[in-house]
Amino acid sequence: MSESDSAETLVGRLLRPGQVPVSAAERQAAADRLDRAEFAGSISGEQADERRARLSAARTRNDLGVALSGLSGSEPTILPRLLSLVTLVWFGAVLIQLAVWLMIGFIGGQFSDLWWLWSVVVGGAVVGALWLVAEGQYRAWLSGDSR
Repeated sequence: MSESDSAETLVGRLLRPGQVPVSAAERQAAADRLDRAEFAGSISGEQADERRARLSAARTRNDLGVALSGLSGSEPTILPRLLSLVTLVWFGAVLIQLAVWLMIGFIGGQFSDLWWLWSVVVGGAVVGALWLVAEGQYRAWLSGDSR
């Protein structure tokens, strides 16, 4: 499975948000942002053409970041890395708890207590909320909003 294939799954999007494939709408928003920067005089026409070439070749969100680097409001953010870390910790904790629950069930013969579901639900809510914040920040960054 290639990097872009793994990023197309939900798990891939959570663990590797920078490897998410770029949509046509994201590419257009980035092109609009370049046009505004060129019109405002932040970059020269030559620089804008070079960035447009990078933009047309961009396949992932990280590639878009390279094409838009240096523009105002293009500071790197920690949220995608935090999302990856929190997701990884959550998956790990759920897998460990599930393994312990299975061992207790096989040894004790009782599978009725589903205590590990608390980690699934609460951790999933935390990961979901963090994803919403990170996605909102990405969309604001892409449009040039300085939130």
